[in-house]
Amino acid sequence: MKDKFTHWYGVLIASPVGLITWLLTIGVFDLTTMISALVTGGTVFLSYFSTQQFTLQKYLNEHELTRSEYKYIKKELKSAREKQKRLFNSYKKIRNFSDIKLIFDINRVVRAIMKKVHNEPKLFYNGLQFFHSNLDSAVNMVEIYLDLYRLPGKTKEEKIELNTARLRLLDLKRNLELDLSEINRNDYNQLKIERAVLDRTEGVNTPRLENNDSKIRIKDFNAELSNTQKAGEYIDKK
Repeated sequence: MKDKFTHWYGVLIASPVGLITWLLTIGVFDLTTMISALVTGGTVFLSYFSTQQFTLQKYLNEHELTRSEYKYIKKELKSAREKQKRLFNSYKKIRNFSDIKLIFDINRVVRAIMKKVHNEPKLFYNGLQFFHSNLDSAVNMVEIYLDLYRLPGKTKEEKIELNTARLRLLDLKRNLELDLSEINRNDYNQLKIERAVLDRTEGVNTPRLENNDSKIRIKDFNAELSNTQKAGEYIDKK
């Protein structure tokens, strides 16, 4: 998402435009300070707004998104980032070394999905299961599991329930990994295409290399035969 980029790009364009407008209205057109300020403010606003909108529209065209889709995805990502923060804060509640890797793996997969969709917003639609179900389940289960685990005086049934919950978290981690695979599906398809092209290219080059090797061997054989004949002629002269 490029909100900050479009904002600073608009500021970068609007600032010199505003400065030039101010100098022209004061120095060249000799307008009053009040009128110059109004004209400059209007010019800055128009240049900033038009530049920002142009940059945003260019970004949307590159990613094949409408403005309504962009706003919707932006809203969903904002909500997902809040859940991601809650998941990251769960590290503070860990009381068991065996849970560190599990929570770390879950956080790592979530972070990878968020980064990928942030860079390519249209991939949001490939991860609907993640944003609308699996992320919520991961956050809620991790928080409840860790809160209950650190409580003292657990009964045998409660310990069994916690072990079952941990197994469910392992299943949930695998579901998150499947979500990541779905989001990366287009990249893997592209990789297959590139590999197929490379295989075909190597298939074309292999006969050519074999032909060149044959020519080299024939050339070496002819050279060796020529040297042998010359040696024989020399011996005959002797």
